[in-house]
Amino acid sequence: MKKNKKEIVKRQAKSKEKARKKRQVRLALPPLRLMKRPPISQVEAPKGFITVSASQAMMEYAKPLMEINAENIDDLNRRMELASSLWNLAVSRPEDQQEYSLWLDRVKTGVKKALNLEDAEQDRYIAEMTARQHHLFPEEMQPKPSSMFMFMRKEVSHLIPPFDAGRIRFRVDSVILPDEEDLRWIEKVESLDEHIRQGSDYEAYEELALSVEDESKTVFAKWLTSKGFEDDPEEYVHCPEIYLTFLYRYAHDEPVLLKSVPTPYLIEFFEDFLLRKMICEPAEYLYWPPSLMLFYRFLNEKGYLSANEADHFLRCLDALERHFLEILQERYH
Repeated sequence: MKKNKKEIVKRQAKSKEKARKKRQVRLALPPLRLMKRPPISQVEAPKGFITVSASQAMMEYAKPLMEINAENIDDLNRRMELASSLWNLAVSRPEDQQEYSLWLDRVKTGVKKALNLEDAEQDRYIAEMTARQHHLFPEEMQPKPSSMFMFMRKEVSHLIPPFDAGRIRFRVDSVILPDEEDLRWIEKVESLDEHIRQGSDYEAYEELALSVEDESKTVFAKWLTSKGFEDDPEEYVHCPEIYLTFLYRYAHDEPVLLKSVPTPYLIEFFEDFLLRKMICEPAEYLYWPPSLMLFYRFLNEKGYLSANEADHFLRCLDALERHFLEILQERYH
């Protein structure tokens, strides 16, 4: 009996160790991500439509709700919940009485709670939002149900000129050496890189990655201000955060570090990830290549990258900027 108990304990210990090693391997060598679909920029939509992700479709549909100033986060959440219910009502079939009635009841409750509309005003609003869903996303124009994308009607076309490089000007030419805050952040990035190389428990890794992403805005904005950046830093400081998410918290076929991003992944970021994940006005996408070029200059000045490493990324991003502009012009014309 004692022997059996010892064997059980030994097996449990082995099982825990095996699970720990599996977590390490999963982090150090992410599972192969066989992309069975083309990038969103290469999914051709019917004439007069644009390819969008499901989240982009919902946010565009919900614009009339989101344009009303929210009093607090609860109010905002109620509106998003209402938008989801309105969408489900719009795509449900009246002949399916049970499902249709379920969503209609939820919508009426939501419209009253979120917008304080009743009776005729309530009915009119529901009819308008149902018509909006049918207009923007007509069922007969949508791709197969298994598709990750939707086709949304273009209501306006956008002329997208190249980004004005003259906006990137500094009043301070000298290098801004890292202070204690910069050094702590760089140390976190290097620790994150080491986790990738050596493997680690995913929870600890994710906590560190989130910290690096969040603090990137502060240190990058401080550098732009110290350099006397003449454009509005707010237009640029949030871009590296999403880029870091792509690098460190998105499954790749091989380990990827901020200082060694293979060119295909840079291309994937602009051709697919950015266009799927970011919800913004078309012209706002123009800030991304120059923002990341500034970010790599910042990483060089703070000692994370050598001058040669930084130059490599600047050349790649300069070439990608032209390619990305062509994608935007084709997508939103």
